[in-house]
Amino acid sequence: MFAPILAPAADLADEAVTPGALLDRVRMARRTADAAEVELLRLAVEWAHAHPVRPGQEAWGVPGSPEASGTGDPDDPDADVPGDELAGIPQVRWDAPAAFAAANAMTTDAGQALIRDALTLRHRLPRTWARTLAGDVTAWRARRIAQAVLGRPDDVATHVDQHVAPVAGSIGVVRLDRVVDEAMLRLYAEERELKQLAALDKRFVRLDERTLNHTGIAELVVRGDWKDLHDVDRTISRLAAVLGEEGRAGHGQSLDVRRSMAVGVLADPAAADEMLRGGRPARPSSRTVLYLHLTDAGLWGLDPVGRNQTTGRPELEQVIRSWCGRDDTHLVVQPVIDLADHVHAEQYEVPDRLRNQVALREPQCVFPWCTRPAAACDCDHIHSHGDGGPTCTHNLAPLCRRHHRLKTHARWRYRPLDPVTDPGTHLWTDPHGRQYLRGPTGTIEIAPS
Repeated sequence: MFAPILAPAADLADEAVTPGALLDRVRMARRTADAAEVELLRLAVEWAHAHPVRPGQEAWGVPGSPEASGTGDPDDPDADVPGDELAGIPQVRWDAPAAFAAANAMTTDAGQALIRDALTLRHRLPRTWARTLAGDVTAWRARRIAQAVLGRPDDVATHVDQHVAPVAGSIGVVRLDRVVDEAMLRLYAEERELKQLAALDKRFVRLDERTLNHTGIAELVVRGDWKDLHDVDRTISRLAAVLGEEGRAGHGQSLDVRRSMAVGVLADPAAADEMLRGGRPARPSSRTVLYLHLTDAGLWGLDPVGRNQTTGRPELEQVIRSWCGRDDTHLVVQPVIDLADHVHAEQYEVPDRLRNQVALREPQCVFPWCTRPAAACDCDHIHSHGDGGPTCTHNLAPLCRRHHRLKTHARWRYRPLDPVTDPGTHLWTDPHGRQYLRGPTGTIEIAPS
């Protein structure tokens, strides 16, 4: 038997990492990360200043994605709707944000929002900007302050800067909103009152896609006139009572579950009316497209996975079965689309079957880091149709309108690596020669050789 060789206690003590030392390293890493984020803000300003709008050139617009712009939901009826988010800052050439965003591994909208916030700090909030550059304010807090004054008049921005800059490193959302509210009330009391009155008349019905998960359950938010909502609530209660009857789909379910099912019944007014009158619902008129992707194992019933084409999300087998088995659902089996087929059309226009095949193969815009669903994109001819590019499976890819314009007018270019053996993988080159590989698993920047 061999005895273990033990190191002297003194050596172990020298190599041991104490909790205090680990925390020091955490603090150092945090400071380094914060400094890097501030440096990105500085670089965003430099990039914007290096790409001004020359005579005859097109200027940029407000980022179209609320999640990327970071300004909150523009449809929120409880919030002031700001004016021009780019007011008070220098204009930037329309195609400039794309290369900056790609180099920073983010979407074009997110990159433009970063540039916009940095310019707002630099030109409209000079006190807060100075404290940010000095390391007293983290980048995320500085951006939140910048976003609070987007679209506000210059005197409001000045008021906010004067009152917030001294505490910018620790101010919270509630206090920041109060400062902005105070500025608007002091400087624009009449306009503020009119906006508050107008906000009371804003109504919406919003399906929150962020709440959707693999169970197929999501949340619907409604804001409207009390009388309308009260009437809808009563109708939902009546439908829930009918659904709870024996032989109905909701028999044995809780009241809350039956009320949620009643909302689905309301999607087909004729069926809801018949149900309320005591009859069974007729053939439903609502329509949802569901593509079922099957592997070899799936053909044997071992691995069926469905994808809801409306949301672009996968669904569990039991969820699909529950939808198909509902008595308010009319099931229609569409022709099979084989993603491996090579489909060709003689004309420039892309037929629906070919467009669906491309969207199923590549469910998002193929520009680096873009996440816009293919259903909302153009079906782009990779090799221009005017130059002989065919309208076929291997020469089409989804590009959102913004990135389609970049490819057409701003010297961005891309090509598929191998459309047959490696479909959905494209090599992009920006106007400055930097390259990005966009594939089904995401985007990778190609380091220069």
